[in-house]
Amino acid sequence: MNFTQLRAFDMVAREGGFSRAAAMLSLTQPALTIQVRLLEEGYGVKLFDRAGRNVSLTTAGRALFEVTRRLFALEEEAQEMLTASYELRRGHLRVAADGPHIVMGMFVRFLRRYPEVRVSVLLGSTTYVRRQLEERHVDIGILPSIENDPSFVGVPLWVHSPVVIVPLGHPWARRKAVRLAELQGQPLMRREEGSYTQRVFDAALKRAGVETRPVLELSTREGVLGAVAAGLGLGVVWKVEAMSDPRFRMLDLLDSGMQSTDYVACLHGERNRRVVRAMMEIAEAIHQTGAVLEAGSPFAEDRVPERKAAGGRRRRS
Repeated sequence: MNFTQLRAFDMVAREGGFSRAAAMLSLTQPALTIQVRLLEEGYGVKLFDRAGRNVSLTTAGRALFEVTRRLFALEEEAQEMLTASYELRRGHLRVAADGPHIVMGMFVRFLRRYPEVRVSVLLGSTTYVRRQLEERHVDIGILPSIENDPSFVGVPLWVHSPVVIVPLGHPWARRKAVRLAELQGQPLMRREEGSYTQRVFDAALKRAGVETRPVLELSTREGVLGAVAAGLGLGVVWKVEAMSDPRFRMLDLLDSGMQSTDYVACLHGERNRRVVRAMMEIAEAIHQTGAVLEAGSPFAEDRVPERKAAGGRRRRS
């Protein structure tokens, strides 16, 4: 078996394309393409569906990627033990998160301690983050609602409560809270399918028998904030997402039963890699101290003395 060909395949699958994979391996794209083609031809199997510059894994490709990720994760762990990266004087951490409001303060702490580690961040919906993590395109995912999933090792961070945001000139702008029933018939911004926030909010509306009037469906929380600030209607977000934004008013959403806990998570097979352990340890320290990172204040965690978490990482299963 040709490990050069397997490595080429693994990197293309992980990076989601030939050009990015070639750059990561310091190869030309034609040379990388030849390695993957030789692997496919040698075993008579199609590993990628190609459409222009876009590639996606076939069924056989997904099965092989599960194997090569385990294989090369062990190789990376061995390299970390034998080189300077054991002390994290080098390395690359890939992270996916469902919003920047949670992660920036944690990255501040991580990069202060490990300044030579390169960190890449992808942002998207909860569904997107989960897919990136499950398909091993990233090392760490930061997302809600994984506590009962045996696929992941997770450290809980913060519990969030919902708020209704209203334009500055809205009749409710001077209020401090609103009940769920008062949203009946109100014009609301919606998040796209795959949004954890929207899924939880829809469930709360259904339980209460409340129907709102959707105005726009938006792919990001920033879109919701901007639409509300422009006076197009109301929005429901987690409080941490709207703090310190002067463009609208926040009202506590009473009696909704909504709650969200963010987790820093990795796949079980990745948990012993040094760079992954480093981020998980920082997350555990933040959780143990009860530090809160306020929106717009990435250094807020410095108000709480850092200490190493007792008992190691927590497993959520």
